[in-house]
Amino acid sequence: MNQSDFKEYFRFLADSVAPGPYECMLCGEEDVIGEDGLCDVCREELRYFPNPICSQPLDGITIGLRYSEKLAKAVMAFKQNEQTEYAGFFTQFLSVPSEWHADLLVPIPMHPIKKRIRGFNHSEALCAYLSHATGIPYSTRLLYKIRLTGEQKKLTAAERRKNIRNSFTADPLVKGLNIVIVDDVFTTGATAYECAKTLKSSGADRVYMAAVTSPDQ
Repeated sequence: MNQSDFKEYFRFLADSVAPGPYECMLCGEEDVIGEDGLCDVCREELRYFPNPICSQPLDGITIGLRYSEKLAKAVMAFKQNEQTEYAGFFTQFLSVPSEWHADLLVPIPMHPIKKRIRGFNHSEALCAYLSHATGIPYSTRLLYKIRLTGEQKKLTAAERRKNIRNSFTADPLVKGLNIVIVDDVFTTGATAYECAKTLKSSGADRVYMAAVTSPDQ
């Protein structure tokens, strides 16, 4: 699905859920909203994220946008308030390069207790939309969070790596697959790298990362 097709798909979703007038997905203002769900001001403020730094065990990474205050508020609304309309909006900034030869999309998993408390996993919602946009299947049954960990956001990079260590497990069915991990924010990469390590230890051939946004690396 090319960018034009995706915008048409997003507009169809918006029309089916909340016929106009529309609010900008980032600033919330009712204005002249484009097919991408943005007003002209917010669209102009977007900064794309070219050539992110990647290191093993990830084999590649794509990031859509540089982090901003408006994006941060939208991400929090998506995560905490289960505003799933953001999944379709954010997915237009996710990409899976054809040279990755991806077999499967996999969301960053939540521990069952945390998922029960929050009510849904936002990464799963992103996977579902990205799968529809790209035609690449996704699965929530191959990578699991087995250890309940504390919040990562207030920790240093070293503390994040220690906090998340050995907290995932993967099904041996990942053997030989090229897998793309999907999430909203890539910060230090501690969680993504731990997931990639786990998937590869269970036999995955290559593991990539597709994220919506990231601070400057």
